[in-house]
Amino acid sequence: MDIIKANVLIDEAKRARLADFGLLTLVSDTTNLMSSSFTQGGTHRWMSPEFFDPEKFGFKDSRLTKHSDRYALGMLIYEVLSGQVPFSRHHNFTVVGRALKGERPGRPQGVGGTWFTNEVWGILEDFWKPTPGDRPRIEDVLQCLNNTSMPWTRPSSPWTRPSSQTVASPPATDLPT
Repeated sequence: MDIIKANVLIDEAKRARLADFGLLTLVSDTTNLMSSSFTQGGTHRWMSPEFFDPEKFGFKDSRLTKHSDRYALGMLIYEVLSGQVPFSRHHNFTVVGRALKGERPGRPQGVGGTWFTNEVWGILEDFWKPTPGDRPRIEDVLQCLNNTSMPWTRPSSPWTRPSSQTVASPPATDLPT
């Protein structure tokens, strides 16, 4: 499965749902060590380094695991909070080499880094640890995210008025009428 922003759908109850199971390999299926769709493509910016050079990480073959899903989830969180794809300043063909060298996306600064508190950035760094077994359990991550997340409320719209009031015209603009 490609765990990327485009594959996260929101249902009527505002719960995130994952779509696009093109790369899904069941962890318990030891006979399928590499998904056929992986050989046809995949989304390199979100894929863990052990996919590209499994021997370097002590694996015999490339395979999707819970650990690689955690790496991809870290990239997804980075993308959602930053508004940028991972390694956005780099060409597609260089991303694999950068990931294998241990490079990860940089922490956004200024307004772009507003959502990257020390706690959130620490979670991302844990997701991106080079040794797959060192990546955190998803239960621990969810607990940490729940503890560090900021409540979000929809901003009031200038177009919304209490039902007892008449709806005024939109604010004036500089556009000719």
